[in-house]
Amino acid sequence: MPELEDYSGPFNPDLKFEDFSKDFLLKLMNVWQFSYIHMLGAWYYAIKKRFGPEAANACEYWEVVRIGQRVLPKYYPQLANIEVNTALDAVKLIQLTLDNILPSGLFPAKFDIKSPNHVIMTVYNCRVLHFLERDAPERIASVCHVLEGAALEKFAVNPKIKVTPLKLPPLPPQKRTGELCCQFEYKLEE
Repeated sequence: MPELEDYSGPFNPDLKFEDFSKDFLLKLMNVWQFSYIHMLGAWYYAIKKRFGPEAANACEYWEVVRIGQRVLPKYYPQLANIEVNTALDAVKLIQLTLDNILPSGLFPAKFDIKSPNHVIMTVYNCRVLHFLERDAPERIASVCHVLEGAALEKFAVNPKIKVTPLKLPPLPPQKRTGELCCQFEYKLEE
């Protein structure tokens, strides 16, 4: 059976992902990524509307850290066959997450690999930051200065890997100079 480039044909009650082409699956994964980000935003704003911004920030923090504690260590290392012994292994994991950090992903990044145990990650085009700067500048402190570092450290899976922000968006929110959105250092601490 030829791989499907779309699903415009008849309904298939036995449809499997294996029935689709790689190109279609990549497009579908991109839509899933945007859906995930939008779902997190919708969830945040629903809590904010009902209980206020402090409750929404606290719930968002709890939810993202929980994913880092429960989902990433349980599924990603085994799936990708990564033991997460080094900082570079941790960076490999975040390349695979649903809101991944890939050169062509939602958060394009560059990696300066000083050694396997010391990596600097620089994000130049953060779609979330661009949205926050435009529509919700009051959230930059909670998302960029609090949540992101905690999430990246949990997403590193190995508690010996410390993730430290080196550059974050300015507070109070203001026009950034240059393209850099944020920069984090991954280090394995013995």
